[in-house]
Amino acid sequence: MRRWFHFALFFFAIAASIGALLRLIYVVEMPWFLFKPWLHAHSHVAMLGWLFPGLLIALIRQDERPAPRRFHMWMTASQAFVVGMLVSFPLQGYGPISIAFSLGQLLVGYGLVVQVWRQTAHWPIAGSRLLVRLALFFQVFSTIGVWAMGPIMRSGLAGSEWYYWSIQWFLHFQFNGWFWFAAMAIGSRWAEKHGVHVDLDRLTVFLWVIGTLLTFALTIAWSERLPAIIAVNSLGVLVQTWAAWRTMRAMFRARLRALVRTTPWMRVVIGAMLIAMGVKVAAQTAVTIPAVADIAMTLRNFVVGFVHLNTLGAGTMVLLAFALERRWLDESRRIIRFGLVALITGFALSELLLFGQGTLIWVRWGMLPGYNWMLFGVSALLPTGAIMLLAGALRGARPVPVVQGS
Repeated sequence: MRRWFHFALFFFAIAASIGALLRLIYVVEMPWFLFKPWLHAHSHVAMLGWLFPGLLIALIRQDERPAPRRFHMWMTASQAFVVGMLVSFPLQGYGPISIAFSLGQLLVGYGLVVQVWRQTAHWPIAGSRLLVRLALFFQVFSTIGVWAMGPIMRSGLAGSEWYYWSIQWFLHFQFNGWFWFAAMAIGSRWAEKHGVHVDLDRLTVFLWVIGTLLTFALTIAWSERLPAIIAVNSLGVLVQTWAAWRTMRAMFRARLRALVRTTPWMRVVIGAMLIAMGVKVAAQTAVTIPAVADIAMTLRNFVVGFVHLNTLGAGTMVLLAFALERRWLDESRRIIRFGLVALITGFALSELLLFGQGTLIWVRWGMLPGYNWMLFGVSALLPTGAIMLLAGALRGARPVPVVQGS
């Protein structure tokens, strides 16, 4: 499993490098570097080459049971399709070859979901098993948007609001469904194994589910400014805020037992994740204000910043915490510590710049001097950190002792 994590971390380094180049294009002329095709490569490799396999690995490796042979077969096929997307998207954008690789990975992903579903069947139903079931459900549920794109395009509706909604359906339920519930499942299972009681009751989980479903209305509200749709989104945001408060309260009560069972750098990474999630919930709460909702869906700085709160703030940080716990990333190595500092610093500063510049545009105060150069500079810290982590991980790590809770 550690080898598969190395492959996923490699794709993360590739995606982060492409992301830095996407910043550089605004300050250096690169006629050979077409923005949209490379943006597609960046997003697909980050989500399907890093986060998707990384979360599956973290889920299936929560126990010492060996993964079934079929899991390795499906994972091999999945990562091979990601390589195909990495090559084909920059060459042709959304074309026959890149679409074929994307659909192939989608189908293989269903096989991986089945394997993880079976491997987690013995988890406690009142705790981590419910969360992992919901995570896998939202992973499959999100793909309805992908399958809808074909009929929509054949109907001559490419570029219409229906086409946009199908894309946002996939992204919304990936970020707020699959990624988030998988992160909670990983944390819940870790707590169960280490005797840390986190009282994440069924009401809290139910609130997260309802909030995730209702907040999809924000996507529809972007083109259909109906009061009822705006009200549905506002209700969803309030429900998610309530769920977040109950979750944080449960984690706060368990903090002392959790602290003694985590390493210093695990606490740093988890702290960064919690701060990012706090900002995410605050941003979602702010969009209950109509004026904020309008700008949140149209200003690219806010959109990209929010996406990165989910992908880097939640998904990536929970995977790094998992790898530190397994000692696949050995924090006693200097290169690992420097890599974590570079990655977290790059993430934090890029979010500050994105949301800060977005706010300045919103209030019509213009551009920060040297904004594009600054954004490229802090974004370059992300691939730097990822490459350092990969280099440190490939040097080997000590096996992790399994700590049993009392």
